[in-house]
Amino acid sequence: MEGFQEELAEGRRQLRAADHLVSVTYPLVKDNRLLLAAAENLFSASKNLMASLLHYEQAFKRIPQFRQDYDSMAYWFSSRCMPNYRLSADYRAAISELKSIFDDHKSSSVEFSRKDGFVICSDSYSIRKVTVSQLKLYAAVLKRLLVDVEGVVLRYEGVFGRGPGRVKAR
Repeated sequence: MEGFQEELAEGRRQLRAADHLVSVTYPLVKDNRLLLAAAENLFSASKNLMASLLHYEQAFKRIPQFRQDYDSMAYWFSSRCMPNYRLSADYRAAISELKSIFDDHKSSSVEFSRKDGFVICSDSYSIRKVTVSQLKLYAAVLKRLLVDVEGVVLRYEGVFGRGPGRVKAR
């Protein structure tokens, strides 16, 4: 299995886990700390989906080598992949918002649970509230991104020696 196929499978798994946390587990348990776990899974899923598409492009030598950090991947994703495959601008907005939630969570000094969400406070007194409806919206956007990335990556699956398009040697 190629690296981009593994990243696609990992992104799919993380997206499924986040969606389950938001739509099934949270309504049963009503623990707002689950929202942070769902946000982290959504961010990891978005990062893996971006990496899958970028490594796919790199395998076909359409983009050069890039660093594996978020900023580099976001640059190549938005500058090359989004216009090339006509991907929605919603993807970029959702991914950057998930990144800011993730960064705020990692650098926050105070976090607490409120009625219908989780509040993250920074040292500069900025407040961010993470809600269930917000995470459901991001999960829906990432599901559409998953479908688009699968459509691109699985198109040439036969080239890599697997799948229904595989040509057998004689």
